[in-house]
Parts: sequence; structure tokens; C-alpha cells
Amino acid sequence: MTVALVLAAQPDAGLRGQLAALGVRRVDAAERAGSGLLTVVAAARAAGERVLICIGDDSVPEEVLTRLLGAGATAAFAGLQARDGQPARSGGALVVDLPDLDALAAAAESLARHRAAPAELGALLDELTQRGVGVRVLDAGPDGDGAVARWIADPVARDVACWAAGRQLAPAALLGISLGLALLAAAWFSEPAVRAQVLATVALLLAFAAGRAAVQLTAAERTSPAVGWLAPAAGMLTEFAVYAALAVSSGLVAVSSGTTAGLTGIFGGSLRDTLVATWGGSGPAGVWRLAVAAMLLLGARRLAEECYQGLVRASGRIFPRPSRRLLGQLISLPAGERVAVITVTAVCFGPRLTFLVLLAWGAVAAGYVLASQLAGAAKLAGAGQLIRARGVLTAYRGDGPIAHWIGGVVRGQLPPLPPLLVGLFVTCDLTVLGVANLPGVLIFGPVMAMLLAALGARHPHDGRLDWLVPSLLLAGEGIFLAGLGFARHAWLPVIFALLAAVVVRHADLAYRARAGRGVPDDKFGFGWDGRMLLAGFAAGLGFVPFAYAVLTAWLWLLAGWDFLGAWLKTTNEPSSQPLSAQATPSTEA
Repeated sequence: MTVALVLAAQPDAGLRGQLAALGVRRVDAAERAGSGLLTVVAAARAAGERVLICIGDDSVPEEVLTRLLGAGATAAFAGLQARDGQPARSGGALVVDLPDLDALAAAAESLARHRAAPAELGALLDELTQRGVGVRVLDAGPDGDGAVARWIADPVARDVACWAAGRQLAPAALLGISLGLALLAAAWFSEPAVRAQVLATVALLLAFAAGRAAVQLTAAERTSPAVGWLAPAAGMLTEFAVYAALAVSSGLVAVSSGTTAGLTGIFGGSLRDTLVATWGGSGPAGVWRLAVAAMLLLGARRLAEECYQGLVRASGRIFPRPSRRLLGQLISLPAGERVAVITVTAVCFGPRLTFLVLLAWGAVAAGYVLASQLAGAAKLAGAGQLIRARGVLTAYRGDGPIAHWIGGVVRGQLPPLPPLLVGLFVTCDLTVLGVANLPGVLIFGPVMAMLLAALGARHPHDGRLDWLVPSLLLAGEGIFLAGLGFARHAWLPVIFALLAAVVVRHADLAYRARAGRGVPDDKFGFGWDGRMLLAGFAAGLGFVPFAYAVLTAWLWLLAGWDFLGAWLKTTNEPSSQPLSAQATPSTEA
């Protein structure tokens, strides 16, 4: 059973009925100032059961209440809203489990004593964090799902967040610490020695825990769009740096010593005569191919999830992701499980098996998540809600000036998916058959095929499958650039760095679109079309390695410049669009 408190000047009249219908035993209302907080103190000390606190005058959607009451632990809905271009966290809801009621009473009493302003959810969460209470924020993204995050990382993250809150460290500072630990882990992962791999494992787990602590702090205070992008960017950079380090370690072991490239660790030698030893190609180049494939799969999946969530938010849903039980979370391979795969397989068997497991499990996870998203999109289409998402997804595509111009020729009349599928099939077919065997102008065959996708650049992308377009564009570009780089003998780390920059660029543009600051054409990053054309010209003129190095340097320089110019700038300038472009008032944090 649950006791509910509503802290509001004039609580919504229908909220009591909502709570009673959901099985809440008693509902009380109080002011949001000191007296209301003292009511929270009294309820926390006398209830003897879970306490649900709703803050704000507006009604809390039934979907939110259902999720909170079914969370099984202390959890919150941050109630993110866009006000003058900045997120506001004055409203929301919090359910506190029995073991945390004493901390709730102390937190509310402290707020009543020291704060004259009305109670805000962020302030209450901040007080709970300082007292070591772990709060699961339901609208804080998918990286907290899974057994590793819940039972291994989050207990450590709770202590880290408490330490950081006591020293007034911002979430961005913790994300910087997390990224620094990840780079240290990558440096150790680049050494094939088992001792270095163990040290890298510890550093990587600490980096993940620091990132989770930053998420907990983010829920307790107002954050800028820059921090909203910094969190996923730091997560991607962490994984990509570790992937690259593991691939580097495979080339440091002399083949003449009898060790197969990429099969090191404690038990790696037992796999030398199996299919694992040659999957993706023999030698270090095979390991780099597997690393690139794992990175592209992860990037395409993350972009598809972001586009689907943009579609769902624009259609009027508060929670873009369905609620999954632990088994479903494990199947979807969240960040914590990926960290576990890396640490266990790298130490025991070496990087080759690490990438094979990430690819196999990642493919299953992508299929599982995609199936649920396809079903969700079909329901939205059946309810006629996709019309509300017209024009939202076009900024997620990452088109360059050329694709944007081609799309203008047909004036958005051509649906985006059919020409993209044709171009993607031809591009993948020619790349698999061998880009090295395409002489002269024929190297532009895959590029011209992919340019068919530009015909749908101006379409409103309101079809039930159109949210897949940006991730398929990333996949086509990545497959072509990777195939061309390996075929024309570009330096292996440069190929990986270029593809990592491309994935980050696509994600950057998608998060800008989510924040209502999308760009119609990526003229500085050249767009997927411009990058493929530049690679084709370089192949025709015979200087692919040099062109890849220059393009890689430019894209990473642009990533840093854009963060300083396009993201940090938003902390002081209001946006003309809501935080989630054309989305609902309450969205995912």
C-alpha cells in the first residue's frame, strides 16, 4: 500500500481520483512551503509504508503514476519542462520506499528549516542524494537499466553523488571525471598484459559509476542542454576509446610468438584453433574490422533509439521507452552490461572475443528493441498520432548541402525510405564485393547509389517507419567509409577514428534536433553525402590515407568547436522551440 501527499497551492481536482484508482490508500494535500514540508516529515515518520509525493498544481499523468508505483524502489519522475529555453524541474513526483523514509523525513525537515521558497522536486532529490539515498529517475534515459547498473554501479554511484553534492560539484564535473577515468582505462587496455587489463577493468567500472553519479545529480538540479548532450557524448567516447585501445593491444603481440592476434588474456590460447581466431579476418586488421563493426552497430542503434523517442515524444507520449523487466533490460544490452562484457572477455580471452560477443549480443539486442519500437510505431500510426510528428525527424538525418538541395528538387513529395533502401542495398553489395576492385569513376557507384536517399531529404518523415532513416543513413555511410579505408590501406587507427567521428557527428546533430536547435544541412561537417563524395574523390585520385587523416582531424576539431559554440552557447540564449522540438511538455531527461 502507499500513502500520497500532494504539495501544491491548488492541487488538480482529478489527482485524488487517479491515485485512489491506482490503489493509493490515503491522499493528503498541503502547501508547498514550510508547513507542507513538515507534513512530509510527519508522514515519513508515521506512515509505515511507501510515500508518494506529487509536487505542483498540475495533474500528474496516469502513465507516470503507474510507472512510479510499480518501480519497486525509491524512484522519481523529474517532470522536465521547457521554460524560456531552459529546463525547469519545479514539478514532478517521487515515491520513497520503506528503507528510505527516515532519510526523507530528515531531508524534508532540513528544507523546511533552511528554505523559504516553495518546495521543488529537485531540492528534495538533492537533499536525499546528500543523505546517500539512491533514486531511480524514470525519465533519465536507458543507461541505468540492467543488473550491472542497478546492483554494482549504482551503490557506488550513490556514494559518489553524495560526496559530489556535499562539495557542490556539478554533473559536468563528474562527467569529466568519468571520461578521464575511461581514458586511463583505455591506456591500460592497450597493453596486452593481464595485470594491465585488470587495472583497466577497475578504472572502467569506476568511470561508469562516476557517470551514473552524474545522472543522479542531474535529476536533482536544473541542467543546460549542453549537459544533456555531454552525458551521452561522454558515454560514447568512453566506449570508443576502449574499443580502440583493445584493437591496439592486438597488434602489440608478436604473431611469431605463437599467439593469435586478439586472443590473449588468461584463456585466449584455448581459442586459437577455432572459428573465433579468423572471424573478421586474421591478424590485427581483422580485430580492427570487428572493432569498427561493433562501433557502427552501437552508433546506428543509439541513433535509431533517439529518432524513435523523438517520434514518440512528438506524438504526445511522456515515456518514449516501454517499461521492461530485468530480463528485457539484459537482452537490450544496456551500458552496464556492455562494460561487463568488455571487462570479463578482455581479461579472460582478449579483444577478438570481446568484439564478437558485443556484435552477437548487440545484434540480438537491436532486434529485440527494434521489434518493440516497430510495434509502438504501428500503434501510433493506427491511432493517427504520427501526423503530430511531421517535420520533427528531418533534422535528425545529418544531410549535407548537396542532399538538402537534391531533396528540394522533388519538394518533399518522395517518401524517404524506398530510395534509401535501394541505395543502401547497392552500396552494401558493392562494398562487400570489394571496393578495391572498382577502378576510376566506378568508385562513385556506391556514392551515387546512396545519394538516392537525398530525394527524401525534404519529406516530413511522418511514416510509421521513417524514424529508421537517420540510422540507415549512418549505416550506409559507415559501411562505405570502412570498406574503402580497409581496401585502400588507410592506417587502421585512422579508419576507426574517422568512423568514431562520423558516429559522434550524427549523434550530435540528433541531440541538437531534440533540443530544438537542429540544422537543415550540416554544411561544416559536409553531411553524410559530402563525406562520401570526398572519400570517392580521394579514392579516384589515389590518396585515401591522406584524405582520411585530414577528414578525421577536421571532424574531431569540429566536434570540440561545436560543443563550445553550439552547445555551451545555449546555456545563456533562450531557444525559440521547446527542448524537445514540437514535443510534449514533459519529456525524457
